[in-house]
Amino acid sequence: MFVSRPCSEPSCKRPALSGAAACSVHLPAVAQYVAAQLAGRDGRVVLEDLDLVGVRVQDLDLSGANITGCRFTASTFSRVKFAGCQLSLSFLDRAVFEECDFSGAAILNAVLAGSRLTACSFEDCEIAQVNFLGIQADRVRFDHSNLYGSRFIGAILESVSMRDCNLTRAFFDLPHRDAVDFRSSNTAEAVFQEVPA
Repeated sequence: MFVSRPCSEPSCKRPALSGAAACSVHLPAVAQYVAAQLAGRDGRVVLEDLDLVGVRVQDLDLSGANITGCRFTASTFSRVKFAGCQLSLSFLDRAVFEECDFSGAAILNAVLAGSRLTACSFEDCEIAQVNFLGIQADRVRFDHSNLYGSRFIGAILESVSMRDCNLTRAFFDLPHRDAVDFRSSNTAEAVFQEVPA
């Protein structure tokens, strides 16, 4: 797993990016640095144990990438293609995802808590034991996906589709039973909890 180091800027409390002395705010040419870190080698994109907190990534194709043990906390992803990627044991908490495509991805034991997802696709995915606590999701599709053991407690879900999904041991707040399109999904295997007053 990544080892976090502080930014070299004396007054900064942010972590330095992997392989750099400074954070995403204080590193000169941060966009080029991030592009180099995310570039594929030998035709494959393999990202392991990277600490890339607060970076901005846009219009990038990471299809088929293997992402393991990385931290992208508070990062922004716009129009990034994660189709068919393998993403595990990674932190994408408090991140922003806009028009991203995760179709066919395998997302296992990851944290997306507190993230904002807008117009994203998670269709035909294997999404097991993923922490979606407190996410804000608008126009997001999880259709035909396995959401086994994932948690959506405290989430704000608007125009979200979970059609034909495996919801075994998935947790939701009770109001989501009406707010999400669960057609052809096994809602009887999910847990819908009352929201405390």
